[in-house]
Amino acid sequence: MRRDSTPNQRVAKRRKSIASVRRRYKVDVTKQTRLTEGEIPHVKQMLVVLQLAGYNHTQKARIVGISRDQVREMLEDPAVQEMLVLLRERIPEAALELLQGYMIEAIQAIVDVMRRSTDDATVIRAAADLLDRGGLPKLSKSERLQTNEEKTTITDDGIVDALREASPEVQEQAAQLIEQLEGLLKTAVTEPAEETDA
Repeated sequence: MRRDSTPNQRVAKRRKSIASVRRRYKVDVTKQTRLTEGEIPHVKQMLVVLQLAGYNHTQKARIVGISRDQVREMLEDPAVQEMLVLLRERIPEAALELLQGYMIEAIQAIVDVMRRSTDDATVIRAAADLLDRGGLPKLSKSERLQTNEEKTTITDDGIVDALREASPEVQEQAAQLIEQLEGLLKTAVTEPAEETDA
């Protein structure tokens, strides 16, 4: 009858297997590795990425599988130096592009909260946040009061004078609003008359 192995025996066997694999794939960072012409550009690109990521020469040598001297030599190549300078300048721009992408996702998340939340306070906070981001900050009580006062003191003459001084674009928008208002008033006047006929 075969005895089952104990947990300690299984752990020891596993460690022995891992050590064997490590010995087989251990990189001697002092020994030069022969590379083909086709491999060299790819190795240089990997070294550029590792350099930007902040790895030291020994770590880079182990990861790529070449010696420290080869790492140093390849990183001193003028083309590699130029690539490093270009990417160092480009990384902040790429990070900004990535951030802008996430900003769109963040706004979508706020909209989702605003639409789906059952808590009124959460919906109002999400809506206010969206308005702030859209450049429409909340008005203070004094600003709201002042706005209301301005609305009540505007006369027909005041509107006409303001429109005369406005740009053509604003005048066009005002004309469209007036048309919409006239249409709304016509609807309001005709609907009660239709109801009395019926």
